Amino acid sequence: MRHILTCLFLSSAMLAPTTGAQQTNTASQQTAASAQTSDSEQILFGDENQPGRSIHLEIVALIDSGVALNDAVSQTIAKVTREEDTLISGTARLVVGLNKGISVNFMRNMVNSNKLSDTTKGSIETFPGDAANVVQLAVTLYPSFAQEVIDSAITTGEIEPNDALLAAIAAGADPTSVSSATAAGGNVEVAGTPAGTGVGAGGAGGGDTTASTN
Repeated sequence: MRHILTCLFLSSAMLAPTTGAQQTNTASQQTAASAQTSDSEQILFGDENQPGRSIHLEIVALIDSGVALNDAVSQTIAKVTREEDTLISGTARLVVGLNKGISVNFMRNMVNSNKLSDTTKGSIETFPGDAANVVQLAVTLYPSFAQEVIDSAITTGEIEPNDALLAAIAAGADPTSVSSATAAGGNVEVAGTPAGTGVGAGGAGGGDTTASTN
């Protein structure tokens, strides 16, 4: 009997440190995961008031869970454009859902570059005929950075300065805080474009300068 009790006591003594070590490891892993999430949130472009950043965080969370980039972006855009989803406002949800192809491309660019200027230019270069729509999307997702969107769009040469400005204003940019000139005060130098080309003009002849919402 004494031998059995001794064995039980020794077994308990050996298990206690192991259990404590497992608990410590679990706590350390949770702390590390929490720190990693916090670091990701800090380095993403924008702040908590930018709908685009909220979408960006959702995509990163899926990628961290093992989902491929393209799938993570597509799944997130599909999710946030559902009427019952509350991650972004109804207005932002409408704009994102107007052309999901552009929205997917835009957010994929943002995840890859984490720079609004590069993201905007990249999407316009991919969808040159929808440059105004890209500007509207970018300003809707990052309203505090409307001027950066305008400047970036103009430098592509795919949209006239005034058209870029009108598209930004249509997306909610404050007309008193944005312009079609660079931050340095001069006009943006752009690549050569056919004279008279405008949004909705079908590619030539002084088209309508109102921004398209299609």
